Amino acid sequence: MLVLSLFLSITLFLLPGHSCAQSSEYTKVSLSEISADLCRQHPGKSGAFVLERGIDALLTRAWLADHAAASIEVQYFIWSTDNIGILAAESLLRAAERGTKVRVIVDDLLIDAPDESMLALSAHPNIEVRIYNPTNSVGVSIPERAFGLISNFRSCNQRMHDKTFIVDNMVAITGGRNMADEYFDYDHEYTFRDRDILLLGPVAGQMRQSFESSGRAA
Repeated sequence: MLVLSLFLSITLFLLPGHSCAQSSEYTKVSLSEISADLCRQHPGKSGAFVLERGIDALLTRAWLADHAAASIEVQYFIWSTDNIGILAAESLLRAAERGTKVRVIVDDLLIDAPDESMLALSAHPNIEVRIYNPTNSVGVSIPERAFGLISNFRSCNQRMHDKTFIVDNMVAITGGRNMADEYFDYDHEYTFRDRDILLLGPVAGQMRQSFESSGRAA
């Protein structure tokens, strides 16, 4: 029930024709107030809610990003420049524009965004972008890439497969979905049968510690 209450408030808030007053008492207050209230009702416990459908996983991330107050930490193995990838980047940029600190870790291997775009995002005073093990794509020429694969394949093959989305050190999403159309049922040709889990409580803080560890290796 801990996270179910939060998920229901998100879902009702996003339904067409529902105003804040109509949907839920929780939609009238901030994310921190929602989380604090639910955690007070269940002291010392963490809550979990499975996000089975791609649309639920997408809208939940969007709602959390739009309601984040202090911080957002995001890390993914794949971040495409398709519809989902662009929407996710725009959502984080909006959060940064209103003062939220945004930190991103993305694996170097499958980045398809131009280096210039990555540098432009990282230049924002509230955005920090880290590339995990940058030996294949970002800032690496084709000859350097080939030499690295031949001379030190083990290092080049050291990848970061974590997929986490942490908001205000209180709410988090993790699971199998990367930031690409095919993970959220938006690809017209195929889709991956992945799922996420929405988490609330002390476990979100533990996930943030894992993010910090990955950041040191980036």
